[in-house]
Amino acid sequence: MRKIAFICFNGFQSLDLTGPMEVLDLAKLGGCMKYEIHLLSVSGGYIKSSSGLIVETKELISLEGFDSLIVIGGEQIKSVIKNQCLVSYVRRESQKVKRVVSVCAGAFILAEAGLLDNKRATTHWSLIDEIQRLYPRVEIDDDAIYVNDGSIYSSAGITAGMDLMLSLVEEDCGKKLSRVIAKELVIFYHRPGGQKQFSDFLQSQSIDNHPIQRVCSYIQQNPQKDLTVPQLALIVNMSPRNFSRSFTKELQSSPGKYVETSRVNLARHLLEQNQFTMSQIATQAGINSSDVLCRLFKKHFGVSPMDYKQRFCK
Repeated sequence: MRKIAFICFNGFQSLDLTGPMEVLDLAKLGGCMKYEIHLLSVSGGYIKSSSGLIVETKELISLEGFDSLIVIGGEQIKSVIKNQCLVSYVRRESQKVKRVVSVCAGAFILAEAGLLDNKRATTHWSLIDEIQRLYPRVEIDDDAIYVNDGSIYSSAGITAGMDLMLSLVEEDCGKKLSRVIAKELVIFYHRPGGQKQFSDFLQSQSIDNHPIQRVCSYIQQNPQKDLTVPQLALIVNMSPRNFSRSFTKELQSSPGKYVETSRVNLARHLLEQNQFTMSQIATQAGINSSDVLCRLFKKHFGVSPMDYKQRFCK
């Protein structure tokens, strides 16, 4: 039995809490470990998430004998870090536990408590600039899904908390159980690539420049077509130079880089279906050859297509 304390507050992000809790709960499938979950808040009682989920919490207690302290995030995090009662509690109780963990914006609380000084950490991609500005002594990894530096663990946005929990279950019970849980939840055992691959596409969906958004949709729907700058510029009746400048300004990514990322992500999706040869995948994704596909996989995911298939597609 390992006792886990989640630090909660009004306006918390519900998935920051429920995602990790589900991973820990499913550890019972292997009969190796049972995690005893405690939800804590400054005043105790019922608190509400930003989406309306209501949970019952206990007042802050001593964490003597606890395994892990997990701090979750939410939209109100800038107000939460001003609560010195909470910050002092996290600073003090962190000395009593084996592991201190942050999920998404929870990293701000750890940073405010001084626990991330001169340590590597991460948080949601949209908060990277802000946390670096407020806490310059923290060594932020802006692409990591999760980071471990000594007894401090931190994860990127929201669902990345589940990735991190899987790694903690692996530490406690081994790879086999972690894989079983990932399969049960239909998520990656180890997610390939970093969070930048997700932020680029999410940003393309939210931009206000409709011509550029239209081009992004065209790229994703037509990977086998000519996606050079001159051809893409024709779609929105812009000069190649103006198009390239506008695209890069909106997405902080060149058209060429966006096309490459779109194609290699499609190739990854096709590979996961386990129905096509490498040559067929390359053709469907608009990539010149299986050799080029292999180079792009190593560039974006750090592994070859075959290694990826063996590690992530079973």
